[in-house]
Amino acid sequence: MAGDPLPEAEDLLGYSFSDSELLRKALTHSSFMEESGTGKDYERLEFLGDAVLELLTREYLVQRFPDEQEGVLTRRKIRIVQKQNLARHGIRLGLDRLAMVGRSFVPSPGARRSIAADILESVIGAIYTDSGLEPVREFVRREIFERSPERDPRPDPRSRLQEHCQAAGLELPEYRTTERSGPDHSPVFTVTVSIDGKEAGTGRGPTRKAAREEAAARALRNIERTV
Repeated sequence: MAGDPLPEAEDLLGYSFSDSELLRKALTHSSFMEESGTGKDYERLEFLGDAVLELLTREYLVQRFPDEQEGVLTRRKIRIVQKQNLARHGIRLGLDRLAMVGRSFVPSPGARRSIAADILESVIGAIYTDSGLEPVREFVRREIFERSPERDPRPDPRSRLQEHCQAAGLELPEYRTTERSGPDHSPVFTVTVSIDGKEAGTGRGPTRKAAREEAAARALRNIERTV
């Protein structure tokens, strides 16, 4: 982008840096550094920010959901720290637009999402370096935790079936497409799931993924009937 992005970045982030060079580094993509031959890119700050976000997310979830089991908390944590979620918040903050990139950077939609997520983590690392844990805790809570919608933390049927097999010491489920019917524009797939070589469930759906999910759900229901 043209001009100095730091003033606008501080305004959008709601945080004023004591060391403005930390923010400049947090916004600097490797392509810009390579072409300009000066400064450093955001990768080290991103590495630090990833760890800080992981800690703060675990802390937040333990406090927010005091009665939930570790597995449920882990699934909530994954949804918060996954790149897709971070990219959404980074784009909302305009970090992709404020990024300092070189001419070799191709601003495709995928690259835009990737750089938004990376810079959000690097900004977290920069705030932590600039003033410690409490300011970055406030920033992360305001810009990520309070803006991330609550979702059903239960895993999908395939994940639940895999967890069951692991807990029971069984081989992992194997999925096999046994039939494809219907016209090309509206196919129906039939998938069978087997555990330890024995058929456990069959599912049908418009995609192989949907059929696998149905097969896993039926396998879980069959398992519940035998318990």
